[in-house]
Amino acid sequence: MRPRKAALVAAIAVIAVVASLALAARAGAKEAGARAVPARGRIFVLMVWDGLRPDLVDAVNTPNLFALEQAGVRFARHHSIYPTLTMVNAAGLATGAAPGGSGIYGDAMYLAPVLGMARAAAIPQIGVLLGDPLNLENSRYLAELNESPAFDGRLIGLRTTAQEVEAAGGYVAVIGKAGPTLLFDDNFVKKESNGKGPRNYLFVADDLAAPQASAAELAQAPPMKRGDYGSVIARDGWFAKLATDQALPAARAASAAGQPALIVFWQHNPDLTQHMAGLGTQPARDALHACDANLAALRAAIGALGIADRTDLVVVSDHGFATIKAMVPLARLLVAAGLKKSVKSTDIVVADGGGSDSVYVSRSDFPRAGARREVLRRIVEYTAAQEWVGPIFARDATVGGPSGHPRGHGYDGSIAGTFDESAFGLGNNARAPDLIISFRELSDVDNSELTGPVHPGDTMGPNGPEAQTNHSSALVHPVPGVVYADANGFTSGMGMHGAAGARELHNFAAAIGPDFHRGLIDTAPTGNADIAPTAAEILRQAPVEGVTGRVLREALVSRRGRADPRMCGEPVIARTTLRLKTSRVTTTLRLTRYGGREYLDDSAVTVTPAR
Repeated sequence: MRPRKAALVAAIAVIAVVASLALAARAGAKEAGARAVPARGRIFVLMVWDGLRPDLVDAVNTPNLFALEQAGVRFARHHSIYPTLTMVNAAGLATGAAPGGSGIYGDAMYLAPVLGMARAAAIPQIGVLLGDPLNLENSRYLAELNESPAFDGRLIGLRTTAQEVEAAGGYVAVIGKAGPTLLFDDNFVKKESNGKGPRNYLFVADDLAAPQASAAELAQAPPMKRGDYGSVIARDGWFAKLATDQALPAARAASAAGQPALIVFWQHNPDLTQHMAGLGTQPARDALHACDANLAALRAAIGALGIADRTDLVVVSDHGFATIKAMVPLARLLVAAGLKKSVKSTDIVVADGGGSDSVYVSRSDFPRAGARREVLRRIVEYTAAQEWVGPIFARDATVGGPSGHPRGHGYDGSIAGTFDESAFGLGNNARAPDLIISFRELSDVDNSELTGPVHPGDTMGPNGPEAQTNHSSALVHPVPGVVYADANGFTSGMGMHGAAGARELHNFAAAIGPDFHRGLIDTAPTGNADIAPTAAEILRQAPVEGVTGRVLREALVSRRGRADPRMCGEPVIARTTLRLKTSRVTTTLRLTRYGGREYLDDSAVTVTPAR
């Protein structure tokens, strides 16, 4: 970003701080009367800062968000859902369910096995694309998948909080980034086409809008171009204005009528800029400033509309972030190892997901369960021996996965050296990959030797590292956490997520409003799956069947069934060992058990010589 533009963004942030402080004072004065507002007229606003790490929130770069977490509830041990990818966590935020319940396993999924190629070919528009992993960060693709003959209204495996609010006659607005927004109600577009949808909703994403009267909004959206960081800031600012000028007034009207309202505003930043420029760069800092200005505008509008006494605001990110250490083209490496016919062959399909890849084994190429088990065993043994691999998860044998490995405890996977997908909310679903391979994160290594065009880039080739051009921006301040990754078009020094490391698993969350305590640091483990049931509790909606998250009662003023926020939970270790010819690979997962649920904290891999 040019110096003048950077200065302008900083000035906007300063102005926003003043507005936020004034608003906080007014909101505090009104809090005492908040309980007089009928529960049915509550407004719940969910603001998503895509890819925000909690350690990047401070009084300098994000003063408004810093002030919010100090005044309200700061969830000090918040967790992303693994795989730490946008679409996985969007489904979790919308439903409160893990991937095994929602059916969403990544930003790209290979759906031909579950749909069948004959059926897939009959799907309009995207049928020809289903021979490969499909990019799900596209509203039109998702809308088509939700139609017949694809998933016929069951793109998401269970109902969302937004759908429950709509069914109760309330107001729903979902605004922002294409892909994750449509998961909050996978029937937005279907409802528009059959005329049976709610009359009181607004959906505007980058590529689609509904109802029809709102479609014209897209023509007003400022263009967004890859690599143009200012254009991303402008697009998020435009969405923020939709939220303040249209969604919040409509929510106020619903509240005045005694009806609940849910608003979701999903920003592209800081994720998109961190991906391209890299963590700790000036464009990444500018993105944080701009997101913070949007938060200030949102809170100012809540105050100006006089609805602070009935509006709860939760700010959350979908996942954390790390810096790419080296690229790992898994499909090409499997070909070189003799485990896959060619990069584009369908005997073994790899859906690259940045920090985690999904692997699917063809039932036609390997019709016998024993043959599938053997090729998966060979893939696990090959990848486990590499410096770049993290934990590997195998599909539950009861839904068509391989079998034959004796399980030592409840976390062991069906292939030696793996963990059971079902034990981590990833199994018991026909869409589950045969393997989910997480790449290794080095949480304490910083990006000082990685980010910036002066540093080399590396791709892990069959014969060792291969040099490539580094496309990240100049580093301003080093940020800890590096990860190996598989994503087309990325290089060392750029940003990534998706793995099972601490920097990606631990994301940001804070809340403020009449239903939340003020000045509370919640030290109990919390996670993205807990947001939807908490929203349903506040909005007095019935719990959704299949939810795996919990209501964050310790953070709520009502304190009904209140958990002790001082409790840290029970540490849990899951460990698997794979014995290879020359080495022994031990993979460890660290979890915390709390409230009857387990939160994945970190992973580690150690290699020792074979005895």
